[in-house]
Amino acid sequence: MAVHKDIEPDLDITDVELKTLKEEWASGELNTLSGHLLEFVDRHRADILKIARNAKSPEKLVEATRKFVRRRGYIHLPLDMADQIHEINNEIWYKGEEGDFNRQKIKESWTQNHAPNWRKWRVKQILFIIDQRASEVAAELAR
Repeated sequence: MAVHKDIEPDLDITDVELKTLKEEWASGELNTLSGHLLEFVDRHRADILKIARNAKSPEKLVEATRKFVRRRGYIHLPLDMADQIHEINNEIWYKGEEGDFNRQKIKESWTQNHAPNWRKWRVKQILFIIDQRASEVAAELAR
């Protein structure tokens, strides 16, 4: 059996990050991403249940889902791509305000400097959402 490593092994959430995640959740900023969670769980049910080793407890099912997300690194790639493009376009606008109009250089620079941290933050958002919707995740896997 192959050993699966987390795509993002360092995903401990700091107190400051937890505060931010709670604010994002309360404001509805995570709603779109959250809306894809149960579809993802359903689509990957077999893989998640393998990780759970047929455990039926809600806690084990949620933990297996968290492990699967850590390995995958996403739940909805089109949304992730659109959100990253939005961030890159924001950076282009900011740099344009500073007089830098080299769009290609700005895109490459953003990707090099920010994409890894953006991805790590996105996975933390997903893990937080899983925790917030734990009973729904467990019910989806138990059905």
